[in-house]
Amino acid sequence: MTVKIRKDTAQARIKAAGDKGLTRIRDEIIEDMNEFAPVGGGAARNGGGGSLQDSARLNSDQQAHDGKLTVRYTKPYARYQWGGLVMHGTPKNRTYGPERLKYTSSVARSEWSKHAAQVYGEKWAEMQEKAMHQHL
Repeated sequence: MTVKIRKDTAQARIKAAGDKGLTRIRDEIIEDMNEFAPVGGGAARNGGGGSLQDSARLNSDQQAHDGKLTVRYTKPYARYQWGGLVMHGTPKNRTYGPERLKYTSSVARSEWSKHAAQVYGEKWAEMQEKAMHQHL
């Protein structure tokens, strides 16, 4: 009896299943990140966080590719909110800090996706593994 193991085929199936699993939990990851993203501060035109969370839902990758899924917060003020430092000056001559932003939500914070990964990372890994196995 001869047994042939098609390593390249098996790797391709595992990779595809991983991408499908990650794609399947995409919305959960974004919602968990958005839990800590700033939302207050008025209308977006005034530099507030009004639609920051929606930008992640609309502009993030729709599907994982090569084991990666990028979540994008695309509002002009997203980088400013992410850094969490008070902005001084004009658009052409800006400085930041040392004062920290004060968010209107008690759970909002700078670098919210990193915090969400610390809080929910194990849950995401378990969910992705379950979803991946459904595609093998």
